[in-house]
Amino acid sequence: MTLSTTVMGSNKAPIICTAQITDVQRLGLDVDRVLLKPDQPLDWQAGQYLEIAVGESVWAPFSIACAPGAEQLELHIQYLPGRETSEAIAALLQPGQTLRLRVASGDCFLAGTDRPLLLVAAGTGFAQMKAIVEAAWQQGWRSPITLYWAARNAAGLYALSQAQAWQQEHPGFTLIPMVELADARWQGRVGRITEVLAADFIGSDVAARLEGFISGSPAMVYAVEDLLMSRGMAPKALHSDVHAYAPRDYLS
Repeated sequence: MTLSTTVMGSNKAPIICTAQITDVQRLGLDVDRVLLKPDQPLDWQAGQYLEIAVGESVWAPFSIACAPGAEQLELHIQYLPGRETSEAIAALLQPGQTLRLRVASGDCFLAGTDRPLLLVAAGTGFAQMKAIVEAAWQQGWRSPITLYWAARNAAGLYALSQAQAWQQEHPGFTLIPMVELADARWQGRVGRITEVLAADFIGSDVAARLEGFISGSPAMVYAVEDLLMSRGMAPKALHSDVHAYAPRDYLS
């Protein structure tokens, strides 16, 4: 990926292609790691998403969970019982199955020069952050990268061992996992993501030098952004796909 000086939208329109499922691996109670072999070389930016065709007119979006240049596309797909689109996707997730894809979309992706990054993800938002982290390391990133990963309970941190291994392998990477509901075995942070961030970021300007990428529901994303802006992060330094489909006035 060619680096630029800012985070900006991709000039390339998404293309429609097909891809064959080569592997489906259950990562947690309800999340599958899906590998896809596309029928042609594809370009994407770390942090962008693709869409899977479901029927004739429905496209289901999923973050691409691997850095650009990977031979296979990686997705983390959560099964949501009772939801029509999720049920339809689950029925397709068999090795050898061919999917129709639209690749790639999204203006929330890694670009610019090496600088400290703050990544915040809820649930399968980890997939987007995984691609960003891997791409940064491919580019020789030296600045600190901190990932806050939140879930309702420990089972929701479906790739925790992988993220913990990153921390062992890369001295500049810090992982802060947290849950809202902890059992007796949980040894990490407990609480809502904004509560944990508020406890870690004390002072009106402690986040001023950071660039943030946030993945989650609109309510979660904007609560986190409000907290980070109160700690000095500039609005233009905050990036999330939520900005495209549920924008707020201060981002314009």
